[in-house]
Amino acid sequence: MRESGERYATRIPADVDRPDVIVARLTARQVVILAGTGLLVWAGFMAAHATLPRVPAVYLIAPAAPVAAIAIGLALGKRDGLTADKFVLAALRHGRTPKHLVAGSDEPAQPLPQFLGKQLRAKAGPTPAPVPMPAHGIDAGGVIDLGSEGYAALAACGVVNFALRTPVEQDGLVGSFGRWLNGLTAPVQLLVRTHRLDLSGAVEQLRESAPGLPHPALEAAAAEHAEYLEQLAGRRDVLHRQVLLAAREPRTGRKAKAGGPDAAAPQRLHRRLDEAARALAGAQIQVRAFDDARLRHLLVDATGAGREPTEGEDD
Repeated sequence: MRESGERYATRIPADVDRPDVIVARLTARQVVILAGTGLLVWAGFMAAHATLPRVPAVYLIAPAAPVAAIAIGLALGKRDGLTADKFVLAALRHGRTPKHLVAGSDEPAQPLPQFLGKQLRAKAGPTPAPVPMPAHGIDAGGVIDLGSEGYAALAACGVVNFALRTPVEQDGLVGSFGRWLNGLTAPVQLLVRTHRLDLSGAVEQLRESAPGLPHPALEAAAAEHAEYLEQLAGRRDVLHRQVLLAAREPRTGRKAKAGGPDAAAPQRLHRRLDEAARALAGAQIQVRAFDDARLRHLLVDATGAGREPTEGEDD
């Protein structure tokens, strides 16, 4: 470890999770695509040659060229960090997925009138479909039940002004954060979320507490600040940035994997969040787990279930 305050940088390779190559610098996925396409082309060529023995081989090979080109593109191509075959599959799934989603309910959906269904299909494609929600429920400890996908827990993280720290302090913060990352034994996700901030509560609180302030100047300043916040909220959307830490745990045990409850998973999630809070305290980052009420409010706000559509926004 360096004794001086000299800064240094370490380059992290971009292909840490790169799959293993098995032959000719090709992965197993690429070998399967190329070999499978080659066998299909060869089988088609042999069948066509047996059926049309007098046709030159060049004319029989020509139709296979586009198929081979597509297979090579799927096997070797990449787009936005995804391999070409995964990108094409995601595009196909997106094209077949309904684009107009509505809040679902336990009651069976009523079929749309025939004339309305024709208009929707003509203008906007498929008819509306229920929104698929992965969460099956939230327990009293703030743990989300994801069904067969396991369990998840969320925590709010504080932020640190990195630019105002000295180089030695910055190295200390990075080192503390790196020790937490190196100590992880299960997947976590860090999410930076930006959402609209409702200032009506702050405005109401300022106006209620202003008359009780000890000096008239303070009362006038509080009333002026409340008026400023009200005008600010009326002119534009006030945005707030929130950093969330999500931890997940799979269902363990034969009954749990079959869809039954797993009593130990919520305890493991709470323990992991406590460990994250202790580890990130060295980086001056506060971690506070969501309880039941705050987590429900967060999910409702994130999904927009409790918000009325604004002017110019689709219902």
